[in-house]
Amino acid sequence: MAKANGGGHETPSLDKRALWCMAAVTTRTGIGQHTLRAWERRFGFPKPVRLPSGHRRYTDEQIVRLHLIGQAIALGHRAGDVVGLREDRLKELLGGSNSRLGGMPASEVQLLEKVRAFDREGIVSDLAHAYASLGLRTFLRERFVPLTAAVGDAWEAGELAIKHEHFLSEILEDTLRTLRTPLEHGGQGRPVVFATLPEERHGLGVQVAALVTALAGRRVRILGAEIPVDEISGAAQHLDPLAVGISVTAHTASVVTAKALNRLRKLLSGRTALWVGGSGADLVTGLDAEIQRIIGIEDLEAELKRAAAHDSDA
Repeated sequence: MAKANGGGHETPSLDKRALWCMAAVTTRTGIGQHTLRAWERRFGFPKPVRLPSGHRRYTDEQIVRLHLIGQAIALGHRAGDVVGLREDRLKELLGGSNSRLGGMPASEVQLLEKVRAFDREGIVSDLAHAYASLGLRTFLRERFVPLTAAVGDAWEAGELAIKHEHFLSEILEDTLRTLRTPLEHGGQGRPVVFATLPEERHGLGVQVAALVTALAGRRVRILGAEIPVDEISGAAQHLDPLAVGISVTAHTASVVTAKALNRLRKLLSGRTALWVGGSGADLVTGLDAEIQRIIGIEDLEAELKRAAAHDSDA
């Protein structure tokens, strides 16, 4: 198990796959990263495991407790009154509620109701208001990514059908394209190419990554979903990209995917990095050391900065 070090933070000695990065915690709980840091400072929870790199990682138990805290706050309790409570006390406060969606923010609950009603206009209006009031970066981190996780939870709980999930996915992808298009005119430098591998039909992660990249001022080229490895490498030979980004969901994080990624790495030029992101990025095992895992939006932004500095020096 993890042990506390002299600086007051824990150092992990367990399998890293048992821990969750901050972006994943935000996705699973709907609680923003700035809020998590503020609670850590003020209330001492959640207290993350610290990797040697300094990055925060969180346990399953902390995520469960954060779900309960979010539910309590949604019911009107103040953060200062509930963040420090133990899990059993939180459950007692909530009356023993076990709803998987109980901790979801009210804004997400309302949006999911519009999904059930196929209210496209209402959904588009809510999203437009959110990104106009929050700004694109905050919108992506604290509203968009948690929403996609909430949809997955609702589907797994039987509260949304596949038709609802596909309906919303189309709207979300359209929204991301609309937000990215004005930014592409100012893109600079070697592009970043985004795609998914065969059998990976979900392209929403590609659209999110492309928008983050465009926000960073970098040129973007999207090949789309279910693209064969040879086609991706062929496009890379033509475009000479800074990086190729592949989105992988938990459903396709398999040995087959790892082999395809390793083969793609061998086909790409040494000038081109290979990034793997998405909900399955941390689940794929057996990847070559040269392949960079991108876990969350903050990781992508940091990698874009590092790559841009290296690109300008080359």
